Amino acid sequence: MKTKNFIFSVIILLVATLNLSAQTVKQMNSVEIQQVLQKNKKIIILDVRTPGEFAAGHLKNAINIDIYQQDFYSNIDKLDKTKTYMVYCRTNRRSGVTSQYMKEKGFSIVYQMMDGFPGWAANNLPYEK
Repeated sequence: MKTKNFIFSVIILLVATLNLSAQTVKQMNSVEIQQVLQKNKKIIILDVRTPGEFAAGHLKNAINIDIYQQDFYSNIDKLDKTKTYMVYCRTNRRSGVTSQYMKEKGFSIVYQMMDGFPGWAANNLPYEK
């Protein structure tokens, strides 16, 4: 009986540990994201909009990986999972799909900008064309 209790306790401990290490997506608005980006210059910014949307305006140093491209997921899979990423789109639909995929693939830290590029621009935050 003691062996069963011990095994049960070990299983519970393992499950609890796995849940603690589960990846999460940190959802924030553009003002909060800007503050995080100012504090951590190593965050990789992913813009998952189309090239046309990207050309019309994007965050400085953003990498454009168009979610509508056939090789989108393979391009995401090539990224370093130990790095920190911030993902945005126009609203939060495409960035939500991307962030969830990155979470499932084991990326360490992923931020999602919930008000998208229009929110960033509306808050008069700096961007490039």
